[in-house]
This record gives sequence, C-alpha cells and structure tokens, in this order.
Amino acid sequence: MFTHHHSIDPEALRERLVQEHLRLESLFHAVLTAFDADDSEGVTANWTLFNAQITAHMDAEERLLLPRLALENPEAAHALHDEHELIRSRLLELDVGVDLHLVRCNAARAFIDELRAHARHEDEMLYDWADRHLTAEERHVVSESLAPGAVVRSIRPSALGEQRV
Repeated sequence: MFTHHHSIDPEALRERLVQEHLRLESLFHAVLTAFDADDSEGVTANWTLFNAQITAHMDAEERLLLPRLALENPEAAHALHDEHELIRSRLLELDVGVDLHLVRCNAARAFIDELRAHARHEDEMLYDWADRHLTAEERHVVSESLAPGAVVRSIRPSALGEQRV
C-alpha cells in the first residue's frame, strides 16, 4: 500500500508537477519578500531553502523523467536538460550574490520570469507526455520523489528498459 503525502491523485502526475512548480515559485516569493523588507538574514535563509528544493526538483526530473522522454523524443529531452543547466548556472550566480549580499531585487525578479518560461516549456513538452506514457507505478515514484525532503529513488530498471513505440 502506498502512502500519499498530497491530496493530488498520484495518477495525475502532470497536475502534481504543475503544483510543484507553484510551490517552488512560492518559495522564491519568500526570497523576494525578504529582499523587499531589506532582511538579509531572511534572504539568505529563504534562498538556501529555495535553492535546495529547486535543485532536488531538477535532479528528480533528470533521473526519472528525462531518460524516458529521451527514448521517444531525444531533442525535447536534450532541450529540457540544457534549460536545467542554464538554471543551475543562474542559481550559482545568484547564490554567490546572495552570499555576498550583492544580488539586487531586479535580478531576482528576472530569474523568476526565466523559471516561469521553463515551467511552461516543461508542462508542454514533458508533463503531459509523462501522464500519457508512464505506468501508474512510475507516476507514483515520480510523485513521491517530488515531496519536500524526499529521497529520489529510481524507477525499476525493468520498467525503464521497456521502450514504447
């Protein structure tokens, strides 16, 4: 028996993934709120949480979803992976700036716009595909892996090895 951490049906993975993006955006808004309040400790604390959570989110997608997508649409999988690399690069730039208290609120706001564009791209290219092509077990593993603090585990190798035509 599976333990569900969310009220969203794990069968509806796309909905769960979209909700995860909204949760991450909410975490980032806490960073912006701390910026607006000139609360450097709040910026640092909220940034640390956001950075860890978005990195775990991308890691889960790269481990559980992109390899499967690559079997059917390697160009889309590659494009999304490249976007993740760009986001990681921007996270690193902003991380250094947050540590040195050099990041300006405008730079942080521009980053959220980039994240929103990426989220729309993932929704169009990956999430709908995942709902249609992953088994119920695979969707459950992905959904559970997105829970805050979850350990990303692999989908069974036998399930990953099945290529669908």
